[in-house]
Amino acid sequence: MKKILLLLCLFLDFGFSKQALIVLDPASIEILYMLEREDSILAIANMQNSQIYPKEKTSKLQSVGTFSHPSLEKIIALKPDMVILSSYSLNLKQKLETFGIKTLYLKADNLNEIAQNIKTLGDIVGEEEKAKKLIADYKDKIKNIKKHPLHKKGVLIYSDSPLMVFTPGTLPDDILQTLGITNIAKDVAGARPILSEEFILKENPEIILYGLRVRNQNDLLRTNPLLSKTKAAKNARIYYINAYSLLRGTPRIIDNIIKIQTQFNSIKN
Repeated sequence: MKKILLLLCLFLDFGFSKQALIVLDPASIEILYMLEREDSILAIANMQNSQIYPKEKTSKLQSVGTFSHPSLEKIIALKPDMVILSSYSLNLKQKLETFGIKTLYLKADNLNEIAQNIKTLGDIVGEEEKAKKLIADYKDKIKNIKKHPLHKKGVLIYSDSPLMVFTPGTLPDDILQTLGITNIAKDVAGARPILSEEFILKENPEIILYGLRVRNQNDLLRTNPLLSKTKAAKNARIYYINAYSLLRGTPRIIDNIIKIQTQFNSIKN
């Protein structure tokens, strides 16, 4: 009996990492749920313009403020073991560490980094095997997507006024590459540079994707009338996408990429 109790104690101490996490990064919240370790989440930051999967559960979690303005006071009061930061809360890093609170920031500028983040979170919460399975499934889906490239020129527009797009070094650009879409802004500097209508017309994309700060196609073309002369506009290949779903570095991003690929299957020729 004593031997069984000793083994149980060793398992609890080393085999199952019990962490109290405050998670300000929505992608990390989703990954923790996919690892079935939502019990490690002490509190989160609420999103103002989108939902966090699974919304019926995450909507009930304790909040320490909003995604863009988390409360330092509320975080400190909860005494977490670690705070997982987002790009909007990196300014809290030094302040939290002053109070002896560990912090972590997980970049997701490409699909490979998402896989690395799954492993990191799996290690933190003691779910290495589940993380391995999740990563394997994720990578298999990416391979399947790449088997059917579109071989088209395209652009993903972030804002219509000013006209801003995503360039290499960003997650949306990596998604375009995975789909076999050559980004017309591949040689432009900056993550979200401002382009002219003339530049886009000269590059003449066959596919235009838009979202975030573009309300609809009519607004896009009314604000930037030269885009009406592109191959994408002439062939009715301007598509709205839920850009939030393509900016959040979670394994669920693959399902959204597959939806886009299915939508584009009819335009391969």
